[in-house]
Amino acid sequence: MHIYGSKLVRISFLVAISFCATAPARAFDLFGLFKKQEAVTASNAADVVNPVNYSASIQSGDAVLDELLTPNSVLIKEQTTPASGTTGLVTRARIDQKRLLGALYSEAYYGGTVDIEVNGQNIDNISLDTDLSGKFVNVAIKVSAGPSFTFGRPFAQSNAGAIDLAEFGIVEGATAKSSLILSAEAKLIKKWKSEGYPFVRISDRTIEADHTTNKLDVSIQLETGNKAAFGAITVVGNTDVNASFIAEQADILVGQPYSPNLVSRATRRLQEVGVFDSVVVSTAEQPSADGSVEVNIEVSERKPRTIGIGLTAGNFEGFGVEGFWKHRNLFGNAESLRAEASIGRIGQGGISDLDAHTGLVFVKPNAIGPATSFEAKTSFDIINSNAFSKQSGKLEVSLSNDLRDDLTVKGGIATEYAVVDNGITTTNTSFLYAPFALTYDTRDSTLDPTNGWYASLLAEPTFAYPSHATFVKTSFNASTYYTVDPDNRLVLAGRVGAGTIFGTDISNVPTDRRFFSGGSGSIRGYGFQMAGPLTAGGKPQGGLSFMEASVEARYKVTDDIGVVAFVDTGGAFTSNMPGQGGSIYTGYGLGVRYLTPIGPIRADIAFPLNKIPGQPQYGLYLGIGQAF
Repeated sequence: MHIYGSKLVRISFLVAISFCATAPARAFDLFGLFKKQEAVTASNAADVVNPVNYSASIQSGDAVLDELLTPNSVLIKEQTTPASGTTGLVTRARIDQKRLLGALYSEAYYGGTVDIEVNGQNIDNISLDTDLSGKFVNVAIKVSAGPSFTFGRPFAQSNAGAIDLAEFGIVEGATAKSSLILSAEAKLIKKWKSEGYPFVRISDRTIEADHTTNKLDVSIQLETGNKAAFGAITVVGNTDVNASFIAEQADILVGQPYSPNLVSRATRRLQEVGVFDSVVVSTAEQPSADGSVEVNIEVSERKPRTIGIGLTAGNFEGFGVEGFWKHRNLFGNAESLRAEASIGRIGQGGISDLDAHTGLVFVKPNAIGPATSFEAKTSFDIINSNAFSKQSGKLEVSLSNDLRDDLTVKGGIATEYAVVDNGITTTNTSFLYAPFALTYDTRDSTLDPTNGWYASLLAEPTFAYPSHATFVKTSFNASTYYTVDPDNRLVLAGRVGAGTIFGTDISNVPTDRRFFSGGSGSIRGYGFQMAGPLTAGGKPQGGLSFMEASVEARYKVTDDIGVVAFVDTGGAFTSNMPGQGGSIYTGYGLGVRYLTPIGPIRADIAFPLNKIPGQPQYGLYLGIGQAF
C-alpha cells in the first residue's frame, strides 16, 4: 500500500479469521546457568506476606563490570516488589550469589567473590527468625572480580582419537570465558552429527581453575557412538492431513544415512506447506535394536479454512474493499484453494472507473516429489492506472522446484486476453507466454531481513495475436543486507534491478507489457509509473528497459521503533538498453518503522530530486515489511 501526493490520505485494514504458578529458582550450574530464572514474587505489595521493602545496588568498583552484572541480579530486578519476610529476602540474595558468580565465570573471573549485606550485615550472619517486615532496608551487593583467567593447555579426546580444541575455539593462552567452553562442546556435537553420528555426546568434562597461575584447564571426553541410518518414521498429532503425505513431504528415507541437514530440511518443508501451526522433527536419543535412528514427526494442524476482509480509503483513490476465502487442505494432502476479489476507486467516478479483481488459485505441494509444487490460477481484472486502462482474463499453470535450500526454479505457461486503452489507441490482444523464474534467497527474514542475499532472474517469452509480435521480457533484481553491530541495531541494505525487452520495437509491445518505474518499492518520491517516458499529455508511456538502485540505513532506536534514511534512483527507458532513451530520476527521504511480531509497519516520506511539472512535491508511503 502506498500514499502519494500532498493531499492523499489512504488507510487500509485487513482482518483474517480462522475457523499461574511460578517455578522455583534452580540450583547454580556453570553450564546451564544462563537460562532465564524468575524469582518468586507477588504482583503487588498487598499480596506479599510480611513484606520487606528494600533498595539494592551492585558495588564492584568497576562501572563496566557493574553494567554486566546488573541484568543478572534478581535483587535489583525485583526490588520494586517487596520480599516476603526475611526468608524471602535471603532467598533472593542466595539466588543472586549463584547468578552473579556465573556471570563472573562467563567473563573468565574464576576467583571472584560475591558478598551481600543487609543493612551492613552479611546474609550469612542473618537469622531467618530476624523480623525485617515493615522495614525499609539497604542491600549492598559487593563483588570482587579477582584476576582474569586464561586457558591452560586444553585436552579433548574421543573414542576415535585426540581432538584439537583450538579448532573449536578453546586456545591455550586465550581468555577463558565459560561461554567458549559451551560453544566448543556445541561445535563438537554438531561436527560429529554432520558426519553421520546421531548419538554423539559429551561423556565427561573436567574443568580446574589453578589460582596460583590463573589458568583454567579444560578436559573433554567425547563419545561418538556409531554411524547410523534413518529407521522407522512415526507421525503424531495429525487429524485431517494424511500421515503418508507428511512422511513423504519430510523426504527422509528409511535406510538413508543420518544427517542433521535432512532433519532441518524436513522441518522446513513441512512448515512451508501452510497447514501446520507447529512442526517438530526429532530423532531418538538411543539407537533402535537394528542400530538405526528412529524419526518422530509431531505436528499441530491449523484450522483448514480462513476468511480475510480488507478495507481501503483515500480521497484520490476512493474507497475499496477486498476479501478472500482459503481452504488449506482440500483432499488431505495440503492442497489449497484460494478465492479472492477486490473493488477499488469507489466514489471516483462511474462504474467504468472502478478497479476490480477476482481470482482463483489452486496449489498442490509434492506434485512430482517433495521438492515440487504445482499451481494453477485464473483471474479477471479491470485496471485504471496512470498509464492505461485494461480489462483482462488470464489462466496460468506452473511448476516450482527447490533445487537447493536457497535456490528455487519456477516455470509454466499462461494465456491472457486483454483490452488495453492507453489514451491514444485501444487494442484487443491475446497473449501466450511462458514465465520462468530463478530465485536465490539466503535472507534471515522476508519482512525484516538483517543479513543475507536475495536475487531473482525472470524471463517471459511472449507471443501476441493478432499482431504476431514476439518478444522476451527479462529482468534481474538483487538485494543484500549487512548488520553493522552485533545487536542488529544498524542494518545497511542495498538493491539493484534492471530489465529489458528484446525481439521487437516498442510500438509492437502493448503498453501493459512495458516497464514502468516510480512509486513504493521502486523509486519513492515519484508517482506510480511516473519515473519514465511521458506522453505529450503527461501520461506514463512505459519503456523497453528499466534500471533501479536503492540504499537504506535502518536503525533500531528501541525494540519497537526504527528509523530509516534512503535514496532511490533509476527510471524506465524507451531503448532496450537500460539508461538510454530517458532520464534518471532520484528520490530521497526518511522513514519510521513500528516493529511488530508479523513484521515492521513502515511509513516513508520521500522527495523527488528531479521534479516533474504538475506532480506533487513529495510522496508518503505506508506498508507492512521493509521496502525491499
